[in-house]
Amino acid sequence: MLKRLLFSAIALAIILSIPISAPSIAAPAQAPPPNAGNRPIICSVMESFNEQKLGVQAIVFHQRSKADGPRLGYLLLKHSGEEMEIEASGGRRYRATVFRVKSCFGRGLALIPTSKMKLGENEEFTLRFP
Repeated sequence: MLKRLLFSAIALAIILSIPISAPSIAAPAQAPPPNAGNRPIICSVMESFNEQKLGVQAIVFHQRSKADGPRLGYLLLKHSGEEMEIEASGGRRYRATVFRVKSCFGRGLALIPTSKMKLGENEEFTLRFP
């Protein structure tokens, strides 16, 4: 009887402690990195895909400088799905819809009409946030 009571008490203590020590189900909010302002970030094209029928170019990109990585990740998370401005070499500016790529930290996806602009792999552009 004493063993059963002791076993029950230990089992109850373990069960009651699980919710207290379990990690939070909700993902913590990403804190903005220092100086996270909306100033432009120079980015590099990793992959580029053209869909002629739809007239859309999809560009997978990341920051040129590793130092801009946390800031780009934060701003992409904050502004995913929004229209932004991309400045190509030569100073021409274009509107693009930019998304955060969830499966790859610090990567973005830009959708641009192919009639406006075409960027190839390893080309650079400046991303301007709203």
